[in-house]
Amino acid sequence: MNLQVYINDQLVDLSDDSPLALTFQINNLAEVKNQQGNTSNQFKLPLTQRNRTILGYPDEIAFCTDAPYTQYPARIIQDGMEIVPNAVAELNSIEQDTANVTILSGNVDFFDAIDGKIYDMGNIATTYGANTPFKPYDHAWTIDNVAISQTKTEGWIWPIVDYGKIETDVTKPIDVRYLRPGFFLKTAIEVMVGNAGFKATGSLIANALYQKLIVQFANDNFQHSTDMQNARDSYSISVQKTSDQFCAESNSDSFANGTVTFSQINADPSHAFTANTFVAPINMAVTIEFNYDLRVRGTRKNHSAGIHVFIRTAVLNTVTDLATNNHNADQPVNVYAVYNKQKLSCDVNLVKNQRVIIGYNLPLKGSEAYVNKGALFTITNKQADVIYGQTIQCERIFPDISQKDLLKDTLQHFGVICQTDNTTKTVNFAFFKDIVNNIPIAYDWTGKCLDQGKTITFQLGGYAQVNYMKYKQDDNVLPNGFADSQINIADATLPATADLFESQFAPTLNRPWIGGTIAQINKVDQSDPNNTDFSVSTQPRILINDTRFVNTPVTFTDGSGKTRVLNNDYVSVPYFYRQGGEESLLFNELRLKYYPDLERILKQSKKVIRYFLLTPRDVLELDLLIPVYLQQDSCYYYINKVDSWQKGQPTKVELVKLG
Repeated sequence: MNLQVYINDQLVDLSDDSPLALTFQINNLAEVKNQQGNTSNQFKLPLTQRNRTILGYPDEIAFCTDAPYTQYPARIIQDGMEIVPNAVAELNSIEQDTANVTILSGNVDFFDAIDGKIYDMGNIATTYGANTPFKPYDHAWTIDNVAISQTKTEGWIWPIVDYGKIETDVTKPIDVRYLRPGFFLKTAIEVMVGNAGFKATGSLIANALYQKLIVQFANDNFQHSTDMQNARDSYSISVQKTSDQFCAESNSDSFANGTVTFSQINADPSHAFTANTFVAPINMAVTIEFNYDLRVRGTRKNHSAGIHVFIRTAVLNTVTDLATNNHNADQPVNVYAVYNKQKLSCDVNLVKNQRVIIGYNLPLKGSEAYVNKGALFTITNKQADVIYGQTIQCERIFPDISQKDLLKDTLQHFGVICQTDNTTKTVNFAFFKDIVNNIPIAYDWTGKCLDQGKTITFQLGGYAQVNYMKYKQDDNVLPNGFADSQINIADATLPATADLFESQFAPTLNRPWIGGTIAQINKVDQSDPNNTDFSVSTQPRILINDTRFVNTPVTFTDGSGKTRVLNNDYVSVPYFYRQGGEESLLFNELRLKYYPDLERILKQSKKVIRYFLLTPRDVLELDLLIPVYLQQDSCYYYINKVDSWQKGQPTKVELVKLG
């Protein structure tokens, strides 16, 4: 039977003079930082009427569907065997009466499906967020959720990590308003892979360290999802004065206090403004502004006069002035001092039912003033910012990177090669050692090897004599490079140094805490003990979860008087590296554990190019995680690349000697 190509589930017409050749690859050992995939050459399809219809009339400039701007579902059948199932075809260009097409499958298809930003998974308007994949992990930032999450092993968790506000006195309560969440990496990978239509399998999935890894919040801003930020704002207000307001003269030595009144409601969708008072309908981060003109005078000779204008808030029995302007009547008696284009503003977090007014007082005898018509009072809900009590969208725990970058970082930590099976829609995450362990079931290609000579090279591409494995540098983590490592290759012909890869994350230090240590990601400026803002910029962090039993009571508080006490209980105290710890994220320890097989390959590397006559069944059953054996060389090889296979034609294969 001949070659058959289906695009959009329809058999296309092929051209005899433009053969289709297939290349198979999962990871080029010459470029370990990147993953590769299966692809065809760019071949030509004749623009028959059938092909024009299937492709969406791409040769018609004035009449063309959107099909050429998408990926077409595709599959390839050779001799009745579906050697490339569930692939995608891309239309590259039109040239005269032919269409230039490329077919992609394997890792290419999978990595294209996770190419978007992690944050896009919280944007329903994108392909990646259409199914709201992180929605099941939404949860409220509450003291109860912090307490109950201490023993979680998947999804979100609120571990005890010192961001700069945990007391060294372990008997003091931990304020959960100054904690931040983490998210188990394994759950994130599962969500990403599943959202792309695949399932994760392989040795990595059961690995003990992988099971414990947490991406811990370290962003410079704690924000809601794109969907939340784009949602209709139901809580902001805008109110205005329609007439001048007289502020009564003080006839005694006591303050004359009053409230500025507003009769025109410009916007108040939640009906939160009543009786000249805003009452917060939810916990919310807001910007409060009061723009106004006023005039003030003194009515008594030899007496100072003036007015104070302020933004005042009240919660429970606590009254606080958030911002104040003082306006003095520095004119002769009964002559108004005029203050135009004045402004009060502040940024504040309000709790539900907290009240806000614009007030004034006349602290001196013989003072009177007018707040002029047109004064504008606005409270703007900052929908982007997450505050205590609100719902967390967990994709925002992660740094602002792509899904692909997070996955590649994971693979680099563990020395993992991934292989996508488009038939079963699975992605196999395998260690280098899995390939070596598959030697007993290696393919014997001795009889398929053609006597067309061989090429042997002694370098695998972009390596150097010293190859650095690096974490990001963070100015708050010293000394720089303490968590880095290197792979050394004794080959004087190579360049001196190169970066093998750099992680998306920075290392994390520890400090003493109950019975051991806790991780420290200092985001609060320590120059003033009263600082609470997370103003210090930090790089992304990844930690190892450690659930520790503590005899000392651990008390959580939220600043409102509510507490939760864990007594003789378990708490989550993750770490990056800990002396005597069961696991470590130091690259040197990861190198020793997960990279020895690659190091042996690189020690005296040999890349061999030979030609083979491979059948369609060889291609159908090809598993690039299984080595091949050649009796001619008495060697086992990793299949680095099967280059441009066509039925009945010699195929160039790149092989890398194992061991």
